Amino acid sequence: MKNTLALYENEMRHYFRSPIAYFVVAVFLVGTGYFFTFNVFLTGNATMTDTLRNMGILLLLVIPLISMRLFSSEYRAGTMELLQTLPFRTWELVLGKYLGAVTILVMMTGFTLINLIPLYLYGNPETSTIACGYIGFILLGMASLALGQLFSALTENQIVAALLTVSVLLGFWFIGHLTTFQNSYWIAFLVNHLSFQTHFGEFVQGLLRSESVIYYGLIIIGCLFVNARYFDWRR
Repeated sequence: MKNTLALYENEMRHYFRSPIAYFVVAVFLVGTGYFFTFNVFLTGNATMTDTLRNMGILLLLVIPLISMRLFSSEYRAGTMELLQTLPFRTWELVLGKYLGAVTILVMMTGFTLINLIPLYLYGNPETSTIACGYIGFILLGMASLALGQLFSALTENQIVAALLTVSVLLGFWFIGHLTTFQNSYWIAFLVNHLSFQTHFGEFVQGLLRSESVIYYGLIIIGCLFVNARYFDWRR
């Protein structure tokens, strides 16, 4: 655990020395502020439901900017070989990097809570529904980061890693729409349950379902496991 914390601290220093972290957070907050203003003040819908849905789509677009450098930058700088020769287990390396990215995600999410101030001042929102939506948002972000980190480990080019990540994430988001073209119940059932949008939509509606939590958890654990096994193979 000590090695993981050391890698985590080093990763956080890299983030705050690079302008990309500030840029990503700024873009996300501007986008979130726009969606909140439009949904609440222009349409008169004093809830976070539509805003959280829009935040989910926006998150899929900014996550690749956070995850693309996790390992691709190490390859490009020539420090990946050094990291793999240090007395770290591969899972400690993968987890340390991942926790750094998750911290940025949590910070981004925390900043959006400022939108709740006018909502509670001038409306009567359901706190439990909002809390459930934010839990789903964090889980969506963590699953997306795990996928992005895996693609970053597979290529030395950050742009390629970002493009692969955003393509797969959008695929997972929109795959649920294929149910309208399926006559087979089981295929439609499978496709619907693979959809990020389906599970996130349940959280936004205030439904904290165990199968949705397990779904995101399996993606996170599966991607981190494959990531660690890939580095074991490279060694």
